[in-house]
Amino acid sequence: MGDRVKGIEKLTSVRLAEILTERAVVSSEVITDALYAQDKNGEAFAQILVTGGHITEWDLAKLVTEHFNLPFLMAANYQISEEAKKRLPKEVLFQHTIVPLDVFGDIVCVAMPVMISFDDMAKIQREHNCDLFPYVGLISENKKVLTDMHKDYPMWLEAEQKRREEALRKRNTGGPKANDGDWMSIFDAGDMATKDPVPKDAAKKKVEPAKPAPAAPSGGGLKPSAPPKTAGQQTPPPASPPPA
Repeated sequence: MGDRVKGIEKLTSVRLAEILTERAVVSSEVITDALYAQDKNGEAFAQILVTGGHITEWDLAKLVTEHFNLPFLMAANYQISEEAKKRLPKEVLFQHTIVPLDVFGDIVCVAMPVMISFDDMAKIQREHNCDLFPYVGLISENKKVLTDMHKDYPMWLEAEQKRREEALRKRNTGGPKANDGDWMSIFDAGDMATKDPVPKDAAKKKVEPAKPAPAAPSGGGLKPSAPPKTAGQQTPPPASPPPA
């Protein structure tokens, strides 16, 4: 499966981000944030840009159509076959905002919400034993058609939005603290290692008290002290240690 429709492997968010950057359509900061949100929250890259008002869905659809050589189609203008409506589970349609259009053997024609990634399409093909032929569509149009097809879609959409908001809130409140703790534990361990680099045995030797000088011989004789230094006399250099 997946080898009948050529070229869909090029449909990636990263490639679309590169095109937007090259044409200076959307700022690099917005693109980076959108890619991060897609990775962390599971939101589609194209939908993040459109929902955030950074580009219109018409302009983005035109860009995808031109660059990836894909046909454009308004889902509401196509008479959707009954077989297509039953070919994919509604949960898959809801999750990816795709509209099934028609079925030709193993090929399922779908209208994308501007674009979905190749990884998502490959997963659908693998799990549902089909090949997808994608048309570039509009996000707003697909949502209207899905609402007509499935009356519970608006409720699902509302619940999904709440789920994402709750997940984002949890990450903003609890996630960074755990990560900071992990990093700090690494730094603390390194700090302790630098503060105590000397082995314990060596440390013990350093704090041992100095041994007292040996007692004078019992014969009563004392070693002569060094002669007093007279003016102009230099102190002799210390003796060199014996050769090893």
